[in-house]
Amino acid sequence: MSHILVPDHPREETARLLDQARHCRKLATSVAEGELVAQLVTLAKSYEAKAALLRASCGVSS
Repeated sequence: MSHILVPDHPREETARLLDQARHCRKLATSVAEGELVAQLVTLAKSYEAKAALLRASCGVSS
């Protein structure tokens, strides 16, 4: 079972995580090195997963 620390302001934290994911995806489109692209996409997916988990655990709507 996963445990997540619930922030004081889950809506704002969800938005921050999704902003970070968008930033990583934008960076991934601006580099040519395959390994770096893969790492940035993985990082973006991680931020998106954390945001989804936070939404589910706190009832935050998109």
